[in-house]
Amino acid sequence: MDVVEGFLFLVILFEVAACLIGLVLLGCFYTILAKTGDRLHHLGILILLAVLGFALLMQTDAPTLLIGALAFGVPVAVLVPPFVVSGRSGEMPGFKRILFCDILVSAVGIFFPFLLVSSGLSMVPAIYWHTPLSNGVIYACVMALNVGLATRVYRAPGWRGA
Repeated sequence: MDVVEGFLFLVILFEVAACLIGLVLLGCFYTILAKTGDRLHHLGILILLAVLGFALLMQTDAPTLLIGALAFGVPVAVLVPPFVVSGRSGEMPGFKRILFCDILVSAVGIFFPFLLVSSGLSMVPAIYWHTPLSNGVIYACVMALNVGLATRVYRAPGWRGA
């Protein structure tokens, strides 16, 4: 039982470290995007950052990929709605709002590695092959979930005009 508790502590420690790295990257990415002009440049930069994040995680196993997505994927996913899919009024949310959204999306993303391992999907060869292609599918699904969740958070009642 001590080995399981120690391993669980290590996983949680890696996830917290990934979230902290993600917060630093969020600040850097936000600064870069705030200084660029139009949506097309924002979209190109965010796609480039997402691809670079995947390139770093391409050869890892699924749980490590999900932990790495906390550091590299969540900051990109949180910046997609305000910089690419902004509302009709074109208003830009402040950094505090983006930071709060990042924390919420990261809190949900912390459970993805546990769900993948506890469900047993990471051990089914027909579903997960441990190749760059299967890692890419997992990364794309996680990014889509994160962007969808971030969009929901930004469009939640009470957040408009905040």
